[in-house]
Amino acid sequence: MVAPAELMPVQPQHRFDEARLAAYLQANLADFRPPLTVNQFKGSQAAPTFLLHSPGQNHVLRKRQVAKKGSTLAESVERDFALISKLHAAGLPMGMPRLVCLDDSVIGTPFYLLDYIAGRHFRDPNLPGMDAKQRQAIYLAMAQAMAQVHGLDPHSLGLPTNGDGSAYLARQVAALVQQYNANRTEEIGAMARLLDWLPANVPQDGMTSLMHGNFRLDNLVFHPSESHVVAMLDWDVASIGHPLADLAINCMPYRVTIPGMGSLQGVDYIDSGIPGEHDYVAAYCAARGIEGIAHWNFFLAFALFRVAVMAQGIHKRGLERGPATPTIKAYAAVVRSVANQAWNLVDGGDD
Repeated sequence: MVAPAELMPVQPQHRFDEARLAAYLQANLADFRPPLTVNQFKGSQAAPTFLLHSPGQNHVLRKRQVAKKGSTLAESVERDFALISKLHAAGLPMGMPRLVCLDDSVIGTPFYLLDYIAGRHFRDPNLPGMDAKQRQAIYLAMAQAMAQVHGLDPHSLGLPTNGDGSAYLARQVAALVQQYNANRTEEIGAMARLLDWLPANVPQDGMTSLMHGNFRLDNLVFHPSESHVVAMLDWDVASIGHPLADLAINCMPYRVTIPGMGSLQGVDYIDSGIPGEHDYVAAYCAARGIEGIAHWNFFLAFALFRVAVMAQGIHKRGLERGPATPTIKAYAAVVRSVANQAWNLVDGGDD
């Protein structure tokens, strides 16, 4: 059963010929029977996702609006499908991959199809409507699911990811510095200091793993009545990288409030049942079988810097469209506050 709140009509900019798609599926997908009904999932516009309903079946169709760097749209979609197929075979929770179509004539762009996995999808990290025990169970399940991703050996699985991940942090920091400089609109002292400090302090621990890249609560589907994860979504930016960067990105709701997204700032962790950041990280470490984390403040500063760079990009694009709206001004405030918090972590903070 799909929650109606997760769906919307197909948006005008994403519409395609549904009859042509139905004919293609009838010819290429075992057991497909018309009629076909198409709705769009709310969320990312960069990789629009659709629910396909036909008698007795629900599938998820995912396409891309923008190709990965150095790839065509077809190559990007084919790589995404190959990655998901390998991860499904390795036992990660996700829908069974069914087919990939690289023929633009079907819906106007390449796409792939998965089985739909029914479950609960949480967008608010505060988990309203739950009791303390339920909230704690959801967060512990998220930490365990992330540990499961990081425990895979991407090389032995033959995952279609670029590089061996050994220089992931240095590459990411360099790219974020370049991105921020291209979108800079004002001088922010903390950002100026971070631009120098982060490249000079990248940990050289050699730790690598499969990285989801955007491992958030709202990219997970939980069992309809139990706390475990039944599907992991949105693998578009997966790579071989540093697992602790993934963990720090996942911990951002503890640190920041971003317009339109939830936050855990100000939460009473005892009454709510939601584990505080320290306890959540400890749960992840226990699931991974590791003692603790070195250079945690670097990884938090890196993740905060990433948020600031993304917010700066949104702010710059908003200014280019006209006078700053309250929302665009809010993103400018995010850049300043997040940069200050990141610098405070590394300027004499415990590591």
